Amino acid sequence: MTISAKETSDKSDNEIIRRNLLAFGSCESEIWKKTVISDKRLFDQLFQLIFSDDKRVAWRACWIIDTASEEFPDLLAGKIPEIIEGLISTNNGSLKRHFTRILCRYQIPKEFLGVVVNKSFELLAPTEAAAVRVFAMQLLFNISQELPDLKGELICVLESLQEEGASAGFINRSGKLLRQLRS
Repeated sequence: MTISAKETSDKSDNEIIRRNLLAFGSCESEIWKKTVISDKRLFDQLFQLIFSDDKRVAWRACWIIDTASEEFPDLLAGKIPEIIEGLISTNNGSLKRHFTRILCRYQIPKEFLGVVVNKSFELLAPTEAAAVRVFAMQLLFNISQELPDLKGELICVLESLQEEGASAGFINRSGKLLRQLRS
């Protein structure tokens, strides 16, 4: 039996939430998102599950948090340092994608800029998934708007990566960002 997101939010048992995260289909994601937006307790429980050892649970929780915070950015406003720590410590490609996507929407606190820049450059490696690379590239571009000295390095790295060959999406996005960086 599947329990809806609303029913789940009324229960405090993390095991029920875990089970339901693994059982829901994509058509239920909107229900989860709306419930997370309106239920702080469920939001907090899901946010903690992002750091679960179970990769599927962590990914689904992060997916919901990501989409909910896209619509309501204030949900994650105080959690950016935890997202940054998660990005730095995870090996989970799905979490890297969501963490970089999330961070693209927020201003990075000054004390974390160096770590985020270093990690983002690492994530441009061809061994990373295309989406991770694209969001890392966008994150670096966003930071370069605050730190103009970063623009030259980012231009060199993106040009080099284009020459080495990459996915069509990466080349398209990097081309657009390079034009903006050069203007």
